[in-house]
Amino acid sequence: MYCFYCGGKKQSMDHTPSKNLLEKPYPDNLLTIPSCKKCNGSFSEDEEYFLNVLVEISTNPKLLSKKSEGGKIYKARERSKGLRKLIQDSLVQGDDGMIYFNSDTNRIKRVIEKNAFGLYFHKYKRLAKLDSFNCSGFYPFNVRETRPAKIFMLTYTERFRLKKWITIQDDVFSYIVVRDWARNNRLSMIFHIHNTAWCIIEIPFPYSKKQIRFDIHKTRTDVQLELFNGWPFH
Repeated sequence: MYCFYCGGKKQSMDHTPSKNLLEKPYPDNLLTIPSCKKCNGSFSEDEEYFLNVLVEISTNPKLLSKKSEGGKIYKARERSKGLRKLIQDSLVQGDDGMIYFNSDTNRIKRVIEKNAFGLYFHKYKRLAKLDSFNCSGFYPFNVRETRPAKIFMLTYTERFRLKKWITIQDDVFSYIVVRDWARNNRLSMIFHIHNTAWCIIEIPFPYSKKQIRFDIHKTRTDVQLELFNGWPFH
């Protein structure tokens, strides 16, 4: 067995979705994919940052409790002055007097695409290159609705019945794969995270024959992400 990210020797198992996006008690039979220690560890700081972002743009009590004294986010910021300053510097005042949160787009994209990569493998039992996954949108809706109508429509049938989502943990993490009519029926994966945000990821069609072993660890950073910055701060 080899690392699914770089093709190197398997040394650990990486959770997908990331364990820090789930809540204790964790669901049974958490999904994992083989990884080397270097690749597994390379996502840790970005995953921590992503969770910090979710906390700042949500009114979800479970997320907010992590920022309270003794919570996971509180402890992380106490340990790292750099992380604390990074989050503080991301809060900016708009012309309307409201406080908005601006994020590091590339770090957020990297976490979302990594999780889509792992869930894709478990859904289709096929591998595709990590750089073939592109997070094209992130839409917070807990404080203010930002999800476009066209994204909503993708999750409904022609008779306007809700399509079936795959639930990893109730009210915490679920996802769905849909055909996107706006992209010539190409596949998109949508995450629903902590009743706070939807993430939209363009994914490849599953290969019909054998799995792909690939040799490079590469993440797209050249595609603009829609609505990633300027979220209202709760």
